Amino acid sequence: MADFDSKARRARLRLALMGAAVVAALAAGGVLGVMTLNAGDEDLKQDPKAAPSVASSGGSAAPSHKEFTPANAPSIPRLKPMSNAEGIGTGFEHSSLGATSAAISYWEDLDLLDDVIARKQWTAIASKDSPGTIDQGVTEVRKVREGVGLPPSGGTPDGITFSTHVKAALTRSLDTSGDIVNVWMVFDRYATIRDKGADENPLKDQVTNLVLKWEGNDWKVTTETQYTAKVKYPHAYDPASKYAWAEGWRAVADG
Repeated sequence: MADFDSKARRARLRLALMGAAVVAALAAGGVLGVMTLNAGDEDLKQDPKAAPSVASSGGSAAPSHKEFTPANAPSIPRLKPMSNAEGIGTGFEHSSLGATSAAISYWEDLDLLDDVIARKQWTAIASKDSPGTIDQGVTEVRKVREGVGLPPSGGTPDGITFSTHVKAALTRSLDTSGDIVNVWMVFDRYATIRDKGADENPLKDQVTNLVLKWEGNDWKVTTETQYTAKVKYPHAYDPASKYAWAEGWRAVADG
């Protein structure tokens, strides 16, 4: 038990330090749209005005129209998957909302430590045109396992659970057809360890993105350079900023 508890603590700390970088290697060369699991605001385009306006001491009149922010504007509804493959939801409708919902669902459901499950999940959601995504994703899971003192292949130790919660998203089409879509996401990640309780220092406000391609009647993750090269960093997310809303950031329902 002592050995397990030590590994559990090390696993949590390691994952916190790495941002649970299960697929961080995919960032090389712009893969997965320059995925940055640890990205903070400094990694996104900064806007000197990207903050809520503050009334001057002169008491100027409030604007006559409401200025939307991600916090006060309608949130993005989440479509539920119509099918399931290897423990990950699949079968999202052919629409921008379908792509956004797929990206959020994939990101929340991907296994972080079990390389066998991770391979099955990546196989289910990866585009046939970018099969290397599967091996790269599994390789990163194994690196994380070795980094916390676990065998390179195997399941998640009993007593450790993780949950990922996407709370905001920004979706952009990368082509004129709308069939290649990039989805930026802001998420929190929590760990729970048996007998230790909930994570006291969860990862908060992490940023990542997935490039999705409409293929085989579903949205698939693609790492094709012709698409990932088109991905641009957005301005930093701020739920209280009208500039973040204008950029396209939207709060996610129940996110």
